Amino acid sequence: MDPGGRWRNLPSGPSLKHLTDPSYGIPREQQKPALQELTRAHVESFNYAVREGLSHAVQAVPPFEFAFKDERISLTIVDAVISPPAVPKGSICKELNVYPAECRGRRSTYRGKLT
Repeated sequence: MDPGGRWRNLPSGPSLKHLTDPSYGIPREQQKPALQELTRAHVESFNYAVREGLSHAVQAVPPFEFAFKDERISLTIVDAVISPPAVPKGSICKELNVYPAECRGRRSTYRGKLT
């Protein structure tokens, strides 16, 4: 398949004809190749930043050294983990997972705890 071929069969404009379809909004098993190609760089850069990038950033932080009661203390950050975004503790809800679209609708942040 030639690289330009995946862009040839796309609709010329937006359409609302499938809004009443019961499966509307449910992702298919296999997404369209053009959509996958369009978002690939963003997804891969995010995954790198959260996995390897965070590890490299932690390793680049120099140890924090200070004196306490005539002793020299050195604190070093060894690892860091970002937890998946979740509903704040104390909220009444059935589902604790939070998704980007929900956060945009609630005008809240899509963030996870850094430990």
